[in-house]
Amino acid sequence: MDNQQHVGEYRPFFYRIARHVVEIRGATDIDIARCLPSFEPFAAQPGEEDDSLIAVRLTIEPAPEIESAKLLSDISVIWEERFCFEETDDSYITTIQAKEGDRPWKMVSSKDFRESVIYAQADELYSTFKCNWLIMIAFGQAGLLRDTLLIHASVVERAGKGYAFLGKSGTGKSTHSRLWTEHIDGTKLLNDDNPAIRVYDDGQVSIYGTPWSGKTPCYRQVEVQLGAIIRLEQAPFNRLDWKQGKEALVALLPSGSAIRWNPTLFASMLQILEEILTRVPVGVLQCLPDEEAARLCFAEVSSIRS
Repeated sequence: MDNQQHVGEYRPFFYRIARHVVEIRGATDIDIARCLPSFEPFAAQPGEEDDSLIAVRLTIEPAPEIESAKLLSDISVIWEERFCFEETDDSYITTIQAKEGDRPWKMVSSKDFRESVIYAQADELYSTFKCNWLIMIAFGQAGLLRDTLLIHASVVERAGKGYAFLGKSGTGKSTHSRLWTEHIDGTKLLNDDNPAIRVYDDGQVSIYGTPWSGKTPCYRQVEVQLGAIIRLEQAPFNRLDWKQGKEALVALLPSGSAIRWNPTLFASMLQILEEILTRVPVGVLQCLPDEEAARLCFAEVSSIRS
C-alpha cells in the first residue's frame, strides 16, 4: 500500500475484541476516545502473546488519487449512506459519501484487511459513525482468516450462554431479544447488531459483544458460549424447527460478513459457518412478535443438552 504515506506522528490505542487486539493509530490531532466512544469498554494493552488482528491508521488529510481501480460494488441505503468498494493490484478501497457534493471518506486496506488507512473529514469526525463503520468493515474481513465471524444478529445471554437471532432487516430481531429480556428471567442483551463469533480448535464456539450494536447502545466486553442460533421468520403462528446440513447453512449464510468477491475471505467464512453448524444448534423460528414466541424459543433451546 505505497499510497499510504503520511508525514506526522501517530499515537497507538489498543482494543481487545473477541480476544483479538485491534490497534488504532490516531494522528496526534485526533481525539480517539471522542471519535470512538463505543470502543471504551474494549480498551486494552496488548500482552507479549498477542498479535494485532488489524492495524488502522486514522488521519485527516486528502485521500490519495488511486488510478486503475476496479469497481466491485456500489450499493446504497446503508445507514442512509452511499458506499462503494474498489480494488487495485494490492489494495481494497472503501469509499463513503453521505450526500451529493460532500467530501468522501476513504479507507485503503491491504488485501487481507490486516492494515488499513482511513482518510477522515475533520468536520465529520466526531458527528458521524463513519469511522466506526469503516473499522467494523476492516475487523469483519480480517477476522475471517483467524476463525472469527462478525455476524448480523441480535444476541441475548442467559446463564453463561448466548443466543443469536438472525433474519432479514425488519424481521424483528431486536424485538425478539427485548421479549426475552422482559419475559425470561436472567436474560440480558449482549449485542443488538454485529456480535462476533469465534471458533476454537478445542471445539469451543464463543460469541462476543463488540463496539458495533446498531441503534441500540450495548457495548459490552463479554464472552459466553454460543448456545444456539435462531433465524426468525414472520408468521401468523409460533413454531421452531431445527435445521441441519445445507438447510442450516442456508439459514446462516445471509448473515455472514465476508465480501463475496474475495474468494479467500469468502471461503474462510464458509469454513467458519460449517464449523459453527456442526457444533451449535441452528433453528428457524416462524413467529409473531409476542411473549409466546419468546417462551417457545426459550423452552426449545433449554431442552438442548451440551
